[in-house]
Amino acid sequence: MTDTSFLASCLARLSWPPERLAREINRRCGSGTISSKAPYNWLKGSCPRRRLPHIVARILSEQLGEPIAVEALWPQHFPAGTPPLPQGPTHRPPVAPLHLPSDQDPLTASVDWLVTDDPPPPSRSRGDEVPDAAVGMLTVRIQQLRQLDDSASSGLVLDWALQDLQWAQKLAAKYSYGAETGLQLHRIIAELGQLTAWLTADQGMDALSTSRFLNALSAARAAGDRPLAAYIISCMSYRAGWAGRAEEALRLSRIARKGAAHEDMGIGQALLATREARAHASLGDEAGCQRALEEAAELSRAGRPSCEPPWAYWLTPAVMVADAGRAWLELGRPQRAESHLTRGIDMLKGSQPRNLLLHSASLAEARLARCELDGAAEATADALALTGNVTSQRAHTRLMSLRRRFLRYDSAVAREIVQRADELLHAGRPPAVCQGRTP
Repeated sequence: MTDTSFLASCLARLSWPPERLAREINRRCGSGTISSKAPYNWLKGSCPRRRLPHIVARILSEQLGEPIAVEALWPQHFPAGTPPLPQGPTHRPPVAPLHLPSDQDPLTASVDWLVTDDPPPPSRSRGDEVPDAAVGMLTVRIQQLRQLDDSASSGLVLDWALQDLQWAQKLAAKYSYGAETGLQLHRIIAELGQLTAWLTADQGMDALSTSRFLNALSAARAAGDRPLAAYIISCMSYRAGWAGRAEEALRLSRIARKGAAHEDMGIGQALLATREARAHASLGDEAGCQRALEEAAELSRAGRPSCEPPWAYWLTPAVMVADAGRAWLELGRPQRAESHLTRGIDMLKGSQPRNLLLHSASLAEARLARCELDGAAEATADALALTGNVTSQRAHTRLMSLRRRFLRYDSAVAREIVQRADELLHAGRPPAVCQGRTP
């Protein structure tokens, strides 16, 4: 391996010989796809054929727990700006969106929402009238899809929700409706847009999720639904935090809270405060984090369930407590994090498998930070046991990161976790997800 090879440095960080990379490619793509010596030629500068560069980048990203771009591995063959390999086939025909604010970034769009009055209620006089039954069916479907996402593959729910979103968009663009139906229809589009954007982000498709969040925000504005718009902005804040853009996350969370400060949205206000706390934690601001967590706790107690919007169905005290634990973990306070995470997980048992998996992974991280190997292994085993019910690139990345941390320990319990992770994460690797057209 040469010192100048980025591929070599990635393999060195993993302690992988080139043959190990070849075995991983053959395991995923089929025996005999490449020879065991092929990666040696790549280290010398040659580029693999067809889809293989993207597959190598994906493998390294998963193993290292950070994005590895194909352009960085083979810069002479993939100039910056080369579009990524599609992750799945496109099954649906394109449908023209209502709005496509692709020239805006989340901060610009969010500030615009904050300082600009909402437009008049949307209406349309041309075309057949939108049936009341269609609006009712879509409203019911949104809740069904959200609840299905709690227990089924997020890829399945994403594919389904995209179809409903395109149907709702077609009703708004081609049919006639008055102001009341127009508000309902655009609220439906905003909710479906938020759901598809969140699921897209969970599958690791960041640029596409941003576009979908922005379109959802545009629809929420058309619907005059400020709580829903604030929720969408808070989701963009959370996603920015995942990507390491803590300053952006904090600004977005503050915009969401300011814009919805006078809205009656029940425990939804507590969620906005919790997401601000997470942004403070990412910045290492303990005072700001604790202040926001205290506000979230008070808002959670004061929120009236009758005022909670439909999208807030998943917000429970368990979620608030566990999220606080994650914030303390990000601040480097593992003992305090463990207390909150343990309590939140106990309250979550039997519901929300994805949240339960992610918080169990956080609990394992907190215990590893305290050198409690057995407790960390127990929490990791609990998280791994949920992989059969959860298809999430985010969860997969978190668990692979834990696997690498257990590799550092020379003990039977650590080796058992690594072996279980290899069996479950490789066998249950998140499949390619259909991206569809950007709605």
